[in-house]
Amino acid sequence: MDDVHRKLASRLKALARSRHWSANKLADFADVGRGFLSDVLACRKSPTVRTLVKLASALEVDVKDLFS
Repeated sequence: MDDVHRKLASRLKALARSRHWSANKLADFADVGRGFLSDVLACRKSPTVRTLVKLASALEVDVKDLFS
């Protein structure tokens, strides 16, 4: 995957860690599949815009903050 995917995965991991959440907890709060989120975090799959919105909402950040 490209740099954008790596940056997204890194940011998601950091935001989850800052809340003391596991990837599974983030998946549950965002109502996305655990396996799918695992693939996103490993840069094997790309999330849809809808999934990005769900993840951002669960993390209480704007979607743009997932890429900063």
